[in-house]
Amino acid sequence: MSITREVAHSLKWVTVSKFMAQVIRWGVTFLVIRILNPDDYGLMAMAGVVLSFFEVFASAGLGTALIQAATFSRRQVQEIFGLLLLVNLILALGMGLLAPWAADYYKDERLIPILHVLPFVLMISSLETLPSAMLTREMQFKRRSLAELTASAIAALFTLWLAWQGWGVWALIWGYMSEVTLRALLLNLVNPMLVLPLFRFNHSLPLLSFGGAQTLTTFAWFIFSSMDVFIGGRLWTADMVGIYAVAIQLSHIPLNKLTPIVKQVALPAYAKIHHQPEGELSTYYLKANGLTMLVAFPIFFGLAAVSPVLIPVLLGEKWQSAILPATLLPLILPFRMSQELMDPVLEAIGKPQEALKNWMIIISITAPSLYLGAVWHDILGLCIGWMVSMPLSYILTSRITTANIGVDARAFSKTVFPPLFIAGTMFAVVRITQAELENILPPIPLLLLEINIGALIYLSLAWLFCKREFRSILHILGKLKK
Repeated sequence: MSITREVAHSLKWVTVSKFMAQVIRWGVTFLVIRILNPDDYGLMAMAGVVLSFFEVFASAGLGTALIQAATFSRRQVQEIFGLLLLVNLILALGMGLLAPWAADYYKDERLIPILHVLPFVLMISSLETLPSAMLTREMQFKRRSLAELTASAIAALFTLWLAWQGWGVWALIWGYMSEVTLRALLLNLVNPMLVLPLFRFNHSLPLLSFGGAQTLTTFAWFIFSSMDVFIGGRLWTADMVGIYAVAIQLSHIPLNKLTPIVKQVALPAYAKIHHQPEGELSTYYLKANGLTMLVAFPIFFGLAAVSPVLIPVLLGEKWQSAILPATLLPLILPFRMSQELMDPVLEAIGKPQEALKNWMIIISITAPSLYLGAVWHDILGLCIGWMVSMPLSYILTSRITTANIGVDARAFSKTVFPPLFIAGTMFAVVRITQAELENILPPIPLLLLEINIGALIYLSLAWLFCKREFRSILHILGKLKK
């Protein structure tokens, strides 16, 4: 099977399963948000930052090392399994000990019992790394996707039931833990890794070296993705953090759901292309980025355009304060999505240190911008910090990435600016329509009208200015349908 057909087949299963899972999760999430309060989501967001810090080191980059490696031995797999168990035990103990300090930092003692329960996630996750990595390496996404779909759907319904029973923030915590547990169990059932752990690591040093570099990249990504809540949690009340966290959750839905789909397939696909003698990696990367931007810009700009109408309809009037961040944040997310997709291509060519360099540049620009913005004007200031820093850092990191894989910078820019122009036009027209009709039409008919107008404008302009990419998307959709 050719690389193109393997990618299409993999995308089919990943996309279908993710779509089905998210239909359930989105519906359940909106119901849960209506039941719970901003305070509950604020606590979960702050606890999530602490958990995410330890999760950075949980897999030690070893899953990615196995996916990228040309060959490896059974003994190396046993050593990696032993290291995963050892590392996650240490991390779980460390997280439990850190709980009082984290509660003191955020000035909320309610975090202590939460951070004493969540460390069990780390131990459970260590059992899914090997089967997940092996399925990804062989591009066996059907089995992996069905396991993840089942775990996600059951956990979502369990979270809703707990929220309905009045469990508050604990509905989110136990719901998340149930998903991790079910996913680990099902992945080991569909792809059993019958190996005993070894705790001497001399045979796996090459994989550990790659995993260490990849872990540093993941740590940099963690700092980048968590620093807004880390800053806001210190400066704001739990209610304000909850409002911002829900705005993030809503605006990041496409990012969090689309990016993992593409990244799961991109790393093994890029690695196979790189190991082939003819080597067409730069061509594939340009095409992938062009298609990504053509899809990302209308989704995120469209979400930003309809947020003033969408949020009251979906979440209720008590979440009105989330409208402003949910309008501003999506405008920078196409750049962030493209940025995250630079990691797989750099890892595939064996240069995780270049991906790390990218994230260090982003952090050095974004962190001070977010802090100054949050101090200056709370949520609005922090959103402005995002809007200033993200495009600037994207320009710098895209130059590093394209230079490493031999892509012309001008050719790369042509994959970004046409979709940006088209999406900007669509955004302006939808907002003008909204301003003219918001006092005339009820919310739901107005929302449907805005969606249809935005889709018509974007599709028409995309056909005029991005015809080749547009046809490629139609071709891929046709393949997926078949």
